[in-house]
Amino acid sequence: MKRYLYITAFILLACLSSCTKGESVSFGTVEYYPSFLWVDSNITPVKKTFDFDFSQDAKENNSFAEFCFVDNDGKVISTDVMQVEIDGKQIPDNKFSVKSNVSSKDLVFKFSPKANNGKYQGYLKLVRHSLDRLDSQELQPNSHVSAFQWTLRFDKVMNPLAKVLMWIGIVLLAMLFLWFFVFRPIFCPHFAKFTKSILIEKNGTIVGQLNYAYTGARKVVFSNSKKKQSFWHKIFVGEIKTLVNPIFENELTFVPKKKNAIVYGLGYIIHPNPIPRNGIAKISLPKEHLLITLR
Repeated sequence: MKRYLYITAFILLACLSSCTKGESVSFGTVEYYPSFLWVDSNITPVKKTFDFDFSQDAKENNSFAEFCFVDNDGKVISTDVMQVEIDGKQIPDNKFSVKSNVSSKDLVFKFSPKANNGKYQGYLKLVRHSLDRLDSQELQPNSHVSAFQWTLRFDKVMNPLAKVLMWIGIVLLAMLFLWFFVFRPIFCPHFAKFTKSILIEKNGTIVGQLNYAYTGARKVVFSNSKKKQSFWHKIFVGEIKTLVNPIFENELTFVPKKKNAIVYGLGYIIHPNPIPRNGIAKISLPKEHLLITLR
């Protein structure tokens, strides 16, 4: 009688067939994401069931087999990189023993957070035994043979909270971009380069003379008091500039229209309107004997 062992991985797939064809057995993917704010880090391990079929002779002789997970070069995979658990406990040096009275074991695969992202591949290697054969391979005393080749992926993904916040940020940035560069210029136009020399006359006497820059303003108001505006309104809608002078008890408002300015104010007579960026315009308030000349 021969003391032999057949081993299959994850019940539905015979690794003997895979090894015969020279194919690697895929265990799946271990996923990990780091902690972020109040969401702790998490690792999603891979669980696989290994079935062990010892011969009757091996069972009667209390045979055993010890296996180790090694890389493609035959080097033992460090537990600093990959960890394997059986019955909830991490196995030392990624080695585990199976006695002939054991028919199956559940193995759980994990990776250290510091491990490199990507594909890991190697062999399940028989390192100690009291058997004559493993699958179709004849064994010599103290011989080391590979049961099959395995492949396992390690994917580091984004913390779900960080991912949600990232997409919220992307959506907000897209909305801000659309508002400031597409919709605001349409619904809330601003003055481009627009500067005027302003001459103010009251009853034929000059009471004010200055150069005033409209550039960048959403609106310009001639008033006897400064117009209040919230910070966010200024940012999202645009600045309202105020030319303050006690003489402007009746407000005069300028808004951009293409390269010119449309002016409106109760009781004022404006000519021409819109006011050209380059050219002369006169604005009068007859009841106050007020004349404003813009050049």
